[in-house]
Amino acid sequence: MKSDPGLLLLASLGAALLTAGGAFLRAAFAGGDRAAGGLMDSDEADPMRSPPSEAELAAIREELAQSEAIKEAQRIEMVEQRQRAERQVQGAQAEIQRLAAEVDSEKTRTKASEDEVRDLKVKVRTAEAELKRLRASGNSGETPAVASPAEVTELQQKLKAVTEEKDAARAKVEALERLVEGVRARSRDLAEQLKALKPES
Repeated sequence: MKSDPGLLLLASLGAALLTAGGAFLRAAFAGGDRAAGGLMDSDEADPMRSPPSEAELAAIREELAQSEAIKEAQRIEMVEQRQRAERQVQGAQAEIQRLAAEVDSEKTRTKASEDEVRDLKVKVRTAEAELKRLRASGNSGETPAVASPAEVTELQQKLKAVTEEKDAARAKVEALERLVEGVRARSRDLAEQLKALKPES
């Protein structure tokens, strides 16, 4: 029996078309399933993959515990910083109040010294004028109505001492005022730091 070459060619072409069509349909259906199902999980993609071992789980737990410990240490440090800043602010405010009271006290002393200086200046001028008048009149035997030369000298020395005391008190007031301003500036800085340390509510 002879085979017909045309029939053989036709059969070969039919087989090739069936193979190509089957491959095309398989690819189309497989792509559709993948698109419909989305990306598969790694476990679904690799069904032969075994679950994590106890050692891996223990390592993950250890890492998690270390992370939690670090977060807790940071939280404690933040709380301590905030408490330190609060104590420093309170200390600065108490220091400002103490220095302000000292400034007021020194200002009162300065005012008293200024009043005393003014009174002594009047007394010294009056005594000096009286002595000049007596010397000019030539009545050396007449008793001065206000003060003797020794008393005038004593008044001048007292005036000098009180003036020095007043100048020292004024300098101290100025130094205290500068100190108060410095402490106030430090208190403002601490308050800003404290505000930055407070957690957002």
